[in-house]
Amino acid sequence: MRPLALALLVASCGSSPAPSDDLRALDLPAPDDRGAPDRGAGELAPRDLAPERAGDLAPLDAALPCPAGMALVAGASPAGACVDRFEAPNVAGAQPLVMYTFVEAEAWCAARGKRLCFDDEWTLACAGAAATKYPYGNAHQPGVCNDDRTWKLYEQSKLNGWPASASSPTVATLADLLAAARAKGGAAAVAADHVEWLYQATPSGAKSGCTQPGPAPVYDLCGNVEEWTRRRDGGRAAFHGNLKGRYWAEARTCQSGVISHGDGFRFYEIGFRCCRDP
Repeated sequence: MRPLALALLVASCGSSPAPSDDLRALDLPAPDDRGAPDRGAGELAPRDLAPERAGDLAPLDAALPCPAGMALVAGASPAGACVDRFEAPNVAGAQPLVMYTFVEAEAWCAARGKRLCFDDEWTLACAGAAATKYPYGNAHQPGVCNDDRTWKLYEQSKLNGWPASASSPTVATLADLLAAARAKGGAAAVAADHVEWLYQATPSGAKSGCTQPGPAPVYDLCGNVEEWTRRRDGGRAAFHGNLKGRYWAEARTCQSGVISHGDGFRFYEIGFRCCRDP
């Protein structure tokens, strides 16, 4: 068994065929072959997840450095960092949140006593002690993480109707987020419908091979939804974020990042996860 500091360095990437253009309930994937992602040998349905991955995680022993639902990643700082095991809302089997800016993602984490991960913490969780290109190794394997869906052409004019007030710290599920947006009026409802149509993330933890090995694996660091992180170098005014992991229609390595988007940028495939000091 590896030492704890290394054993909990975890995360990974994968993908599956694109769902249909008619997704009506993102929090519960459709039961037919149009809306439900194909599940191969390395993919689990939410109901198949082991009890310790089911969302209601039992509190960790007081002697351990991280609270329930988080894993310790060592190396980015002397004490390491506690990293959410799943993309926000950090619940196994839940659909990851999207359409949050860097500022809104920070506020969501802060409301839970956490913060956005620094980009180097995120990279260590994804690449592990061996600094692999992907959580599962150095060679890209389509389907291990959700990163090989068919890209859909988006309409920016529709996305522009998204109401900022919908992306609040109180949102707990993707369904609630979309409902909050639709309640803001016609243009906002159009934006929410378009986000729902474009959305191709799989439930958190469903790609069981998309993680570094360890007793408390961190899932979906590659693929699924792109994740806001904070730049360790500080960035510059209004550009403090580094987008990591890419998303369901494009594979990128653990080391890759995008720093060209400002703190107020939001997009249909961008989510986040939270960290905290041990």
